Amino acid sequence: MKIGQVSQQTGLGIHTIRYYEKQGLINKPKKDASGHREYKPDDIDLLNWIACMKHSGMPLHQIQQYVAAFYAHDNETRLALLNTHLAHLVKQRSAIDHYIEVTQHKIEKLAAPNKNVNKI
Repeated sequence: MKIGQVSQQTGLGIHTIRYYEKQGLINKPKKDASGHREYKPDDIDLLNWIACMKHSGMPLHQIQQYVAAFYAHDNETRLALLNTHLAHLVKQRSAIDHYIEVTQHKIEKLAAPNKNVNKI
């Protein structure tokens, strides 16, 4: 599969895919007779997982550690990285839930008739 098709399937830009190759996040694909990169389904799966980790806020250096552990078949390191990241996500969700609650309360106050809306 060529890089344009990979881009469409993963939602990642072509430049991002090449950057991830340079960073060692995915193995450099073999090239066909015309010199075009040829990606395998496993490459797409890994790119989708990298995108998921990136979109969820995992720093690039931790993604690099995860991918290195993946290629080394080091499940213990992968599990530790994911557990740490999950704890971070749960903490973020708790904070976001609080902000949602506060915002909803403010909306209710502002929408109520005869309320002084000139206060913060």
